[in-house]
Parts: sequence; structure tokens; C-alpha cells
Amino acid sequence: MTTPIPITAALPQRPEIIESRNACDRYEDAYLHARGLVQAGDIIQIVGWVLGAFIFCSAIFEAHTAITLLTPAADWIPPARLFIAAIMTVFLFWLVGVLVGTGGQRLKASLDSAVNSSPFLSDAQRAKVMSLS
Repeated sequence: MTTPIPITAALPQRPEIIESRNACDRYEDAYLHARGLVQAGDIIQIVGWVLGAFIFCSAIFEAHTAITLLTPAADWIPPARLFIAAIMTVFLFWLVGVLVGTGGQRLKASLDSAVNSSPFLSDAQRAKVMSLS
């Protein structure tokens, strides 16, 4: 006795379904890239804060050492430089993180427009691709 073949397996798939699936896959990959850029921007900002905090702690240690040793005023220059370096580090990493994250947000906005105007997708597919459902 032979096993019956399911009806759906015997019928060829319609080209519209294949095109729709290909479009969904392409858009999902692009959204994955955009979300990755946004997350990379967030990580860059966090790294900047951590580095800035480390440099700031080093500056406090240097200042404490200068106070305890009662050194002349010329020895206050290294802690001051470290304080400035901490502020600059945080600012620069924050700025780069914002720029990278903004690129991801712009890509998401562009993809939202492309998905919304795509004739290959149904409303349910659009909502799924844009992570709205």
C-alpha cells in the first residue's frame, strides 16, 4: 500500500507566494542589520561611559596621591589632564555612538517606507516584517 501524497505537496507554488516570501526574507535581513546598528551605537556609548569612569577614577587616585604627599602645585597637572581626558572620552564615544545609532534608525525609517509601499506583501506580512505584531 502506498502513502498518499498531500495535496499541497503535489501542487506547484504560485509565483506570488514565492516573491512574497523572498521579499519578507530580504526585509527581515535588512531590519536585522538596522537593529544591529542601533545596538552597536548603544554599546559604543556604554563603552565610552565605562572608559570615562575608569579615567575619572584614575584622576581621583592621582589627585588623592598629590594631596597625601603634599606636593607642589605643578603636580596637579596630571590629575587635571585626566579629568579633561575623561570628559573628552565620554563625549567622543557618546557622539560616535549617537551617529552609529542614528544610521540604524534612518535605515529602519527607510525600510518602513519600502515595506509599506511594497506590492508583494499583505498587511499581516507588513506588520510581521516591521515587528508591529
